[in-house]
Amino acid sequence: MPKLDLLKIFNLSANLLVASFQRQPNEDIDELYKNLRQGKRVPAGKLINEKNGNFIPLYLQLDRTNYRGKFNKRNFLKAVQILLEKFAQKADDDKELEKLEALTSPMSGEILINIPAGMRVDEEINILMASVLPCKESLVIRLLFVEGQGAHQ
Repeated sequence: MPKLDLLKIFNLSANLLVASFQRQPNEDIDELYKNLRQGKRVPAGKLINEKNGNFIPLYLQLDRTNYRGKFNKRNFLKAVQILLEKFAQKADDDKELEKLEALTSPMSGEILINIPAGMRVDEEINILMASVLPCKESLVIRLLFVEGQGAHQ
């Protein structure tokens, strides 16, 4: 697995989310949501090495373990939209993305892009973030709901 560059991870994640949630017919978004809700890793394309033609499959996965409140398609898509807006705002504010930060898990190598997108659902605060999990033969773009209890204080 090649070393992953944070700028490339950010661009890959943003482009994959836009392609998956904004440039698909509603029926495909419905199917994607259903599969993600069930915890499946959904095939989302491939990253091709232009030098040798080798490729790495890309998957999309949702972790809603820390989601609070009613989880439904409308709330999920709203959270994804807020995350994409935060990504766009970050790119507008920092053209070269020099201040982009990430957290890397020493155990799994998962790279969490430090751009949280908060959303209130009833009385609960939910925070969605994106990460890239390098696996042996693939990359998984993960959407994670992280702990949000302290966010409203």
